[in-house]
Amino acid sequence: MKDFFHTRSFKVLVASVFVLLGLLLYTNSVGSSITANLLGFLSSPMQKISTGVTTNAAVLADQLTLNADELQAENNALKEEITKLREQLVDYYQIKQENEQFRTVLELKEENRDYQMLPATVIGRDPNDVFYGFSIDQGSLNGVSKNDPVITGDGVVGWVSEVYATSSQVTTLFSPNTKIGAIAKKSRDTGVTGCDITLADEGLIKLAYLTSENKVEAGDIITTTGLSGMYPKDLLIGTVKEVLYEDSGVSQYALVEPFVDIKNVRDVFVLTDFEGKGEIAITEQKDQDATASPSPSPEGD
Repeated sequence: MKDFFHTRSFKVLVASVFVLLGLLLYTNSVGSSITANLLGFLSSPMQKISTGVTTNAAVLADQLTLNADELQAENNALKEEITKLREQLVDYYQIKQENEQFRTVLELKEENRDYQMLPATVIGRDPNDVFYGFSIDQGSLNGVSKNDPVITGDGVVGWVSEVYATSSQVTTLFSPNTKIGAIAKKSRDTGVTGCDITLADEGLIKLAYLTSENKVEAGDIITTTGLSGMYPKDLLIGTVKEVLYEDSGVSQYALVEPFVDIKNVRDVFVLTDFEGKGEIAITEQKDQDATASPSPSPEGD
């Protein structure tokens, strides 16, 4: 400790204290001008720095405001561009869908020049319909009639059961009300399609009224016979999954998986006309009318 009082650092400290005391005594004797000048000398750089900071902050605020306006304008422009792109995307999907439909139409028309087909889109499904019926966006104003077949490029979907001005209701292959004369292309065995709630849930239909001598096998392709006049000939229906005996043990039936994914189908065609449409129905009606009309009397009355 004694050595510290003899060090150079202690001597400098003591000298500094005396200088400061002398400065204070001097300033008290001559007034506060020196102190003010000294404070002004010390504060001047700080004022310059403060002024510079304030000025720069104002410039920065202006730049930020300008940038915010520019960003808002750019954001609005991007939103408009996104809206246009969405509209273009919707148009693209619409055009793509139409192109696919037209391609299917052309393919079907090349094979069946007598077909008059109307493209339609599924617009509604009843979740309570266990047979997967649906509504489409085409109605009587577009030429749709009750009992018109409903198909896709893959095969039969069902038929038009109700017609309104601008929409229609379609009953599918899964409905018990759908009965179609059908034939196995390989064996030429014929039967009638049908369905029930259990089969519909499994995505299958039944080809009934097969004789015990039939040669239908799993993998056989089933098509329409065209004999009813409601469906044209050779429309694809589905593929045989299994052949079983009825409960009676006499006749057989085949379980058929439709070619069309009926539960999820979105685009269909309504066959508004084709060669032979309704001919059997018209013939039957004429026969009924002839039977109901009275026979002429011998006297010609």
